[in-house]
Amino acid sequence: MKGTKLRVGVVLNGGTSWLGDLSYFRNLLTAVQQLPNAAIEPVILTGRAGNNSFVDFPPLELVRSGILDPQSPAGIFRRKLADLTNSDKLIERLMNRNGVSILSHSFGTIAGPTVGWIPDFQHVHLPDFFSEEERLNRDRSFMVLCERCEKVIVSSESVKADLQKFAPQHAHKAAVLQFVASPKLPADLLTLAQLQQKYEFSGPYFLLPNQFWIHKNHRLVISALKLIREQRKRVFVIATGSGKDHRSPEHFQSLMDYARESDVLDSIRFLGVIPFEDLAGLMQHTIAFINPSRFEGWSTTVEEAKSLGKRIILSDIPVHHEQSPEAGLYFHPDDPEALAAALLSTQESYDLEADAAMQDRARKSLPMRLEKFATTYQSILLDIPVR
Repeated sequence: MKGTKLRVGVVLNGGTSWLGDLSYFRNLLTAVQQLPNAAIEPVILTGRAGNNSFVDFPPLELVRSGILDPQSPAGIFRRKLADLTNSDKLIERLMNRNGVSILSHSFGTIAGPTVGWIPDFQHVHLPDFFSEEERLNRDRSFMVLCERCEKVIVSSESVKADLQKFAPQHAHKAAVLQFVASPKLPADLLTLAQLQQKYEFSGPYFLLPNQFWIHKNHRLVISALKLIREQRKRVFVIATGSGKDHRSPEHFQSLMDYARESDVLDSIRFLGVIPFEDLAGLMQHTIAFINPSRFEGWSTTVEEAKSLGKRIILSDIPVHHEQSPEAGLYFHPDDPEALAAALLSTQESYDLEADAAMQDRARKSLPMRLEKFATTYQSILLDIPVR
């Protein structure tokens, strides 16, 4: 331990959910850095590649090593050695050399005192969305974390309940850390008129900023738009996010085909991955967010709506109730009629002054929410004995 603060290592090495991980850790580490009299000092452990990956992060210490480049000879050797010895000695040596006492948010690496991270048990709730091999691998890796980590961070009380069923003998290790989003709005945020010109749309719109993954349930939104069209009414939805889902490579194309068959392509715009400053502008000017997801560990979309002070129409699943967004409007994830009604009522009742007041309340409450997020995380770490 250098100085008086507990140095905590976070491994960020460009995994499959790299963009999502970056967003999560950017928010967490920024919140910790802003914590008054913080007792912990995060250190990012990363590979030598991707030198610009942390450009939007707070100014934290970076420890770079070739053993954290997954495809490098050193990285391959490290993983083979860890498999043989059942312990990641090279990571532990890297931590010791840099005065890092605890490894945090591990998906599988065990090196000295370690805090595991299980964002969700989606494979248990939606087994048909995973192959048998994927389900077995997730079961094995989650059990290793439960057995060998000092604590296991989970994203919500819902996930904690799942862990208690999955590994009751290790349930005492679960620590709930509810993520708080802190959307970074660029100073040169595009105006609504500029966004309309760039993306060729007009009028009010709803924003659906979820990845096009099979459990995100975009098909229900298309069904709702079809019902609205049949009523000779119209709402407009902008959907952003990656169209790649390794579990169902054809999923995005099937959504496009369904939208075409439903004759709603003039009511929904699929933008894919867009520049962050454009997404931030769309968030700021939307009537409301939509999250129709069938399952979440802790929804980033819901948290972004809460932090920005925007209304959200969201699926009636337990974790969404736990997140409890202001003025949230719920619908069953298999009920397009309910979603259609929610979209129409939200559009018809939209009031610019009420929207501005809600955004103002969110801005004022965000610092306190972020402080609670960071304080909870710090408490989890300080509760772990270090050698």
